[in-house]
Amino acid sequence: MPNITEINKKVKTGVVFDGFNIKPKWFMLDNKKYNVSKTTYTWRTIDGEAVVIHFAVTVTDSSTLYELSFNQKTLVWRLEKTEC
Repeated sequence: MPNITEINKKVKTGVVFDGFNIKPKWFMLDNKKYNVSKTTYTWRTIDGEAVVIHFAVTVTDSSTLYELSFNQKTLVWRLEKTEC
C-alpha cells in the first residue's frame, strides 16, 4: 500500500514553457534541489477563480512520486504531496 504524505509547501520550480505545455524540470524543497526525470500525469482543477495545473513527477535517483501544482492566477508553485 502506498505511503502518501501531505506536504502543501510553496516551492521554487524551474520550468520550460513549450507552447501551451508546461514542463517542470526541477524544484527546491528545504534547500535541496530535486531534478525532475519524468512527468507521469497532468490534470487541472479549479480553486475559486483560479485554474490549478497538477503534475505527478518522478525525480532522479528516487522511486518517490511527487505532486507539484501551479496556480495560474497567483503563479505560485506548490509541492502538494509525495507517494512512496
